[in-house]
Amino acid sequence: MKLGTGFQMKKNILVVNSGWMDHLYYGRPFNRFGNVTDELALIDRNPESIRCAVFTGGSDVDPSMYGHKKLPLTGSDIKRDHHEKAVFDKLLKNDIPMFGICRGSQFLCAMAGGTLVQHMFHPSRHDLRILRDGREELSGDEQRVIAVNSTHHQMQVPPEGAEVIAVAEPRMSYTYDYAGEKPDFKPEYEYEVVYYPNIKALGAQYHPEVMPEESEGFLYYQELLEHFMDEQS
Repeated sequence: MKLGTGFQMKKNILVVNSGWMDHLYYGRPFNRFGNVTDELALIDRNPESIRCAVFTGGSDVDPSMYGHKKLPLTGSDIKRDHHEKAVFDKLLKNDIPMFGICRGSQFLCAMAGGTLVQHMFHPSRHDLRILRDGREELSGDEQRVIAVNSTHHQMQVPPEGAEVIAVAEPRMSYTYDYAGEKPDFKPEYEYEVVYYPNIKALGAQYHPEVMPEESEGFLYYQELLEHFMDEQS
């Protein structure tokens, strides 16, 4: 990875917290890329010091954030959504790259103009098929499959223009509770890792922060960070 002047100036990894000490928990995969902090005041005081921001896991994203009605199994926190939307707007205004983990990836999907499956079956461990090396499409024989974890029951449905980086392998759910009025909705894939170029954001629905550092899922997330941080720095 090329570490130029931009990297030297932008050294902070800002974790948008949802709970006490979350920045240390979710910041674990980012430690080698900068100083992990939860100091939101940096966006106003010194945005040039922020290399990227990270949105974390937790409660469901409220469907009002992407124009759908709330379904029975959706448990959202609209106060959190509004807070993170205000933070997102500042990050976008300052052209700061963003990353999302689990709920954070779903939030970024909604901010990019996408929608969510509000309920689906998803086992705690599954395989991930990697369709792109960074943003470059891979042919079938170049693609690889790795093992990851996952605990989400919602799923990002990317808007047009988004780039699907990796998908669940194989399809695991027969029920996709999407918007109530579309009971037969079936996505092309179960979208696990997606890049949203219109907001400079990458979302991954699995949880690298709890995986061993030698695991395939953790090492792959490091690859993603190297590529997208290098591209955007």
